[in-house]
Amino acid sequence: MGKQKFKISYIRKPFAKRSRICLFLALVSFVLCMISIFLSVQQKGQGELNVAAWAVSSFLFAVTALIYGGLAFLEKDKNYLLARIGMWMAGILLVLWICVIVVGVIGG
Repeated sequence: MGKQKFKISYIRKPFAKRSRICLFLALVSFVLCMISIFLSVQQKGQGELNVAAWAVSSFLFAVTALIYGGLAFLEKDKNYLLARIGMWMAGILLVLWICVIVVGVIGG
């Protein structure tokens, strides 16, 4: 077995434009999620309609972040790091909200 040759490129690729939007939307979704959880804990699980509004907004921002992240991968010869981070964040938040909805429907 010979040595593996690693190709190193010193040319910096710019970030995909939609990846920045994806990361921003994922961060907004995370902040909205934290606000919703904080309000729910503060009101001891008896949250009003505004808590649900924060949660639905977080869910929609996460879905939109996933869409923009997917579109960022269509851009050629770009750096996709921000899109990957944003899609992971949005995906985790989406799974969290789906679990909360399922538990609320089945357990309620």
